[in-house]
Formats: sequence, structure tokens, C-alpha cells
Amino acid sequence: MFKNRSYIYGIGTGIIVGALLLQIMSVRGSAPSQSSIAMDEMDPQKLKDETSKYYQVFDKNMKVYTQTELDAAVQKRLKEETDKLAAAKPQDQFKANTPEGSHKIIIYVQPNLDATAVSELLVKSGIITDRKAFVTELEKQGGNTRIQIGFHVFDGAMDVQKVVTNLMTVQ
Repeated sequence: MFKNRSYIYGIGTGIIVGALLLQIMSVRGSAPSQSSIAMDEMDPQKLKDETSKYYQVFDKNMKVYTQTELDAAVQKRLKEETDKLAAAKPQDQFKANTPEGSHKIIIYVQPNLDATAVSELLVKSGIITDRKAFVTELEKQGGNTRIQIGFHVFDGAMDVQKVVTNLMTVQ
């Protein structure tokens, strides 16, 4: 009658085996979990400890900020601090231009720093304002290779020539 008799037997057998496997899986799905601690008998602290292994756990009353809320809070605090500094008395603020406002700045020159790196260091610390003038003065005095390694003490903003001679001498 059918030419593919073995094919039909295979399909029938597959359907029967699939139905049996489906029944076995549905029965086994209601088996207890492999966790040693049942969720029914776990107190909130144990539950928090167990879940904190895999997730971030926060208390319900704890405020959790989003990135935009955090940025807004930081901007607000920054504005408050700048307003507070602006409202401060002028005698409380630092005055670098006056003699009583002068201060000592100590710079450490590391080995193998070239003139541009030293000039960048001096500009960032506020000792000089023009890097090109410093580099040209250093070349004029032949000090590109004569900059001394170590600590150098400066009294606030100084003349470029004094800075170069300070860098060439050992303190």
C-alpha cells in the first residue's frame, strides 16, 4: 500500500517518544529547586544576602539616582560653591599680585624632561605666563641641557631670566 512504510513507522515512533518526553518534563518541572534554603523560610536579611551575590540590592527607602539626576545635583552644588566664593570678602581671597600675597612654589624637575615639558610645568604652577619666552630665554642662555634635576623653589610669579637661572643652579 505505502512505498515508504519505514518512513511512516519512524514518524509515528517519533510522535510517541516526543509525547512521552513532554509528559516527563511537565512532571519533573514541579520538582523542588536545588537551593538548600527554601524561599518560604528565609528572613529578609538572608534573602538580601543571597540576592546580593547576583544583583545590586538596595533598601526600599533608599534613594537611587539616575545619571541625569546626579549630574543636575552636581551642577547645583557647583553653582552654590561658586556663588559662595563670589560672595566671600575680598580680603579673604588670595591676592597673588601683592607682596603679602606672594608665596613659595616648589617644583620638582624629573630626569629626562625637555624644555617644553618644564615650561608646561612652570605655566601650570603659575610661575611663568609665556612658554615661548621661557624656551627662547633658555636657548639663549644655552640651558636646554643644563636644567638641573631636583627641587627648585620659586617666589610666586617671577621674571623669565630669574626662572632660567634658578633652574640651572642646584638648590
